[in-house]
Amino acid sequence: MKEIRHLRWIALIALLAIAELQYVWLANSYRLARESLRMKADEVFRDASLEEAFHRMSVYKERKFGKDTTLSMKFEVDTATSVFRNMPNRWLMSSIHTGLQDYIYTEIHQDVSLPVLDSIYAHMLDSAGIRAEVASCITDSTGRVLRSSVGKELHREGILKTDSLMLDFNEARFVQGIITNPYWVIARRMTLVLIATVLIIAVAVVCVVWQVRIILRQDKVAKLREDFSYAMIHDMKTPLSSIVMGTRILETGRLDSQPEKRAQYFRILREEGEHLISLTNKVLTLAKLEHRQLRLDKTECLLRPMLEDLAAKYQAKAEKPIRYVWKLDAPAVYADEEFLREALSNLIDNAVKYSGSEVEITFASAKRADGSIAVSVRDNGLGIPLKDQAKIFEKYERASAASRSRGGGAPGFGLGLNYVLRIVEAHGGTVKLESIEGEYSEFTLVFPKGTTEGTG
Repeated sequence: MKEIRHLRWIALIALLAIAELQYVWLANSYRLARESLRMKADEVFRDASLEEAFHRMSVYKERKFGKDTTLSMKFEVDTATSVFRNMPNRWLMSSIHTGLQDYIYTEIHQDVSLPVLDSIYAHMLDSAGIRAEVASCITDSTGRVLRSSVGKELHREGILKTDSLMLDFNEARFVQGIITNPYWVIARRMTLVLIATVLIIAVAVVCVVWQVRIILRQDKVAKLREDFSYAMIHDMKTPLSSIVMGTRILETGRLDSQPEKRAQYFRILREEGEHLISLTNKVLTLAKLEHRQLRLDKTECLLRPMLEDLAAKYQAKAEKPIRYVWKLDAPAVYADEEFLREALSNLIDNAVKYSGSEVEITFASAKRADGSIAVSVRDNGLGIPLKDQAKIFEKYERASAASRSRGGGAPGFGLGLNYVLRIVEAHGGTVKLESIEGEYSEFTLVFPKGTTEGTG
């Protein structure tokens, strides 16, 4: 159990490590996607701002001079600056933008139209594959918003701002673009990454959990094998000891003059040998049933003679009184007589083992409406706890509770009820259990309708 607890902690730590690695990867992917979005937004906003400035110039020209008029502007730039030498293209575009904006504002007296800028900016982003909600604003040199296209504060968290673009060479006014829903935009751009992350985590969790389950199952199988070996040896030790001891006594010849005692020893040897053969056959039969290699020779089996024979056998060898109650409304069942006898013998044996000082066993049979025959064995024994009823038919179930045998409990190694279940299922039937702890247990074997009549 200590190793199992360690295994669970290791599995939990492994899952947390996988989740942490995926979180780091996802966070880095998010930062890269956000930076990529911001760079693209800067680029598109510069173009959108120029487009808006050209739009104002076009409107002014048409209103002032007509459509066919051509306006010309002259810019003088100082190419000796370090900025020009390092980034000439960006510096040139920035100078053209600032000169155009300053000219339109000072000479034409038309300021930036923020609604038009928003429309152009959103359209150009959409053309670039970025569907976003945008806004724009004009700020001063300290970043204070002088005017915005939306009637709400634009300094809140959760927005993505572009670089500010100068509107005059005095650096007193700037225009800035804003994406108000960057998380949704980034999430849409990271859809494949998010799906891959979820799939990786899901696969990792499933693999770890599955591996832990396999290890736990292997540990359970190892425990069952150990307990089964102990229980099997414990159950076979007594008859083997009896056979060896009886053989040694008979070999000495001391009983040659006592024929009755000699016959008794031979009977004991025969019974113990039959007991060992029965255990061996049970294991072989279960193996055949599991591999679907068992052949059944079904005939019409009379229940009363079979049960009376078994009842007499257990009454003779039991060390406590047994009382039998008979309620056989259906006299026969269509089944393999040998395996049916063995299944009923297992139920009677359990009824005797797990009972108090006095045993009462009720045999009942009835024909159902669908033609099937139900045969039940009920005892007044210890009963089966509700928590154990779901697993009582599992193979080696008694072996998993071998401590009861070690402590002097009833012998056996967990094949009996599993054997009963397998035999009945091989007949195409079912087994039902009804039990109350401390009061009774009733096992009902339901066999399907046979090919011959008279089973009712």
